[in-house]
Amino acid sequence: MDSTYTGAYGRLKGLRQDFLTPSFIDQLEQKDTDDFMKLLSNTSYRKEIDELSGLYKLPDLFEVVINAHMMRMNRNSAFAMPPLARNMISAFMSKYDIENIKTILSSKKLGYTVDQTEVFLMVQRNIPVGLFAGLISREDYANMAAQKDVEGVVNYIVRFGYGAALLKYVDDARKSDISKMLLALDLYYYTRLIEAFRFYVGNEGLLLNFIKGLIDIKNTMTVIKGIELGIKDVKEFLIKGGEIPEAKLVEMSQKPIMSLQGYMPFKIDYAFDFYKTDPFAGYFEAALKRELYKKYLSLFSESGISAAQIVGFMFRSEMERDELRSVWLGKYYKVSKERIEHMKMLKYVV
Repeated sequence: MDSTYTGAYGRLKGLRQDFLTPSFIDQLEQKDTDDFMKLLSNTSYRKEIDELSGLYKLPDLFEVVINAHMMRMNRNSAFAMPPLARNMISAFMSKYDIENIKTILSSKKLGYTVDQTEVFLMVQRNIPVGLFAGLISREDYANMAAQKDVEGVVNYIVRFGYGAALLKYVDDARKSDISKMLLALDLYYYTRLIEAFRFYVGNEGLLLNFIKGLIDIKNTMTVIKGIELGIKDVKEFLIKGGEIPEAKLVEMSQKPIMSLQGYMPFKIDYAFDFYKTDPFAGYFEAALKRELYKKYLSLFSESGISAAQIVGFMFRSEMERDELRSVWLGKYYKVSKERIEHMKMLKYVV
């Protein structure tokens, strides 16, 4: 047993006390936007609120705070990871680099300014998560956001590996279609995740099954989004390593969305019921993640000391960030309470 895992275990145990409960988030949901932030400032989010409130105003302040808080929690959780597990944990963390790149690509397509874009990048005190993962620095993000168009962003990030996966879709971007670029980034992430996986202590089997579940969810959502976008051939965007065979996914891509109920990796009939009355694909992703997290996250926290505990903590932290964002968006942008309720996961998983 690597003694650094023992340090990570103790750190995680202490950090878990900072997680919000589902009942507390329900209390937040009942508040107006001002009281929402006041109540949140009575929690561990106080640190980020104090640090960032002089730099940002609502609604931008909220987005920056929840991203920075998640970033701090995840950085702290991985502080004592064993050296041999670092590559695997960094592969998980690179999802936030990819999230940042997607944000920048989308902002270029929409014509947003650098200031409008930077608000939504994953930061902790203006330090992007990539700095921790050893991939993209803060200065590189600033330079990326300053590029004049999508093609400029792609050319800039070729040096980091991500750009090479996007170059063949530059012509699509010139036609104002970045959907294939976004799918290609997901493909890059999950392929790297599989390649980085290693048995270290010996009890990482749960983590491998979890990764396979993530790939199944991503492939299923690629099929659903492909159907919505009218993409006839999704084969090039399917990720190897999941449990659902490629042939089955290709078969699914040729069907209407409402006929996919029996093909799902988890039983999520309720998501199809929601989609029938409100055709929002996010219902499927939220439902699939809910079932996967419900199956594995408690097992991670109860398992022997391993990288799975660190990864489980990170996904719990991300789930809290996403749920706070959903509740806030519902209040600030008047999204229907029904849609927000159907997107919740914490109370079903924790």
